[in-house]
This record gives sequence, C-alpha cells and structure tokens, in this order.
Amino acid sequence: MFGFSLSKLLILIALIVIVWYGFKAVGRVNQKRRARAREAGRNQYSELATENMIQCPKCGAYTASLDAHKCEA
Repeated sequence: MFGFSLSKLLILIALIVIVWYGFKAVGRVNQKRRARAREAGRNQYSELATENMIQCPKCGAYTASLDAHKCEA
C-alpha cells in the first residue's frame, strides 16, 4: 500500500531538484534587484549638494547660515 517503487522515488527526487533550483533562481533574481537598487541609491545620494557650516561668534553654535540663527546669548 505504501510501497516505495523506483518510479515514485525518481519523481520525488526530480521534484526536489526542481524546487531547489527554482529557489536558487529566485534568489539570484532578488540579489540582482537589491544590487541595482543599492547602486541607484548610491548615485542618488552622491549628487546631493553640501553646504559649509558657519560658527556663530556669540554662542559658538554651528549653522548653515548666520541669517537663520538667532542665539539667546
């Protein structure tokens, strides 16, 4: 009734191999997508402009511009 025939074992092994390689293929596709997204993120942040900080002569705090800074001291 629950005998293991050669054909059943071969089909089971074939299914296991197909599922195994299917997961590997999906993993490779996901890895490539993540790499492309990471590279796109890197390019996006590399193009951001920077601004020098200026130290307030009264309180010593650093701000992007002294016009926007109002110190209490």
